[in-house]
Amino acid sequence: MTRFTPDGHRRDAVLVLLCALAVSAGCLGVGAGDVGQGPATPTPESGATVRVTDVVDGDTLDVRFPGGREDTVRLLGVDTPEVHVENDPAEFEGVPDTATGRSCLRRHGERASAFAVDRLADRQVTLRFDAAADRRGGYDRLLAYVVVDDRAFNALLLERGHARLYDASFRERDRYAALEREARAAGRGVWSCAS
Repeated sequence: MTRFTPDGHRRDAVLVLLCALAVSAGCLGVGAGDVGQGPATPTPESGATVRVTDVVDGDTLDVRFPGGREDTVRLLGVDTPEVHVENDPAEFEGVPDTATGRSCLRRHGERASAFAVDRLADRQVTLRFDAAADRRGGYDRLLAYVVVDDRAFNALLLERGHARLYDASFRERDRYAALEREARAAGRGVWSCAS
């Protein structure tokens, strides 16, 4: 026969409380996790399949996970010119800090947004996460590569000159830097604004 002492009850209660806290904090991999619905957070390799519900601008999307939860995604490693606030030409090397430079950046921000709408709006895409990068960035947005038609849309923005390399740590940084250099050398997209 098992006997319970007052100390034993306390120990059991503490153990139950600690287990509940660990599960709710996600330490045991049980629960919804950081992303979407399901038993665990998707790994960088597996990613998450989502539907794009809104293109906020060239590098920011609203998405819906299969379970219905919605979130905002900031494309990892790239930065397109702004369309909702003023641009800072200093962020785009060689673009003059003049009314003409800012106007050119705005035009290319609108083009980047239109390109994103054309390629991503109401499409099913895969989010891939990078273990070398933070999971969330400013404004609590998910940071991810957005894969559509078997290509990272992030890289496509750089190739087409719709974006600059964003200064952050992530695995594709060297490749993305090379894509930006090629677009700049060719004067593609936003780089046509450079003096």
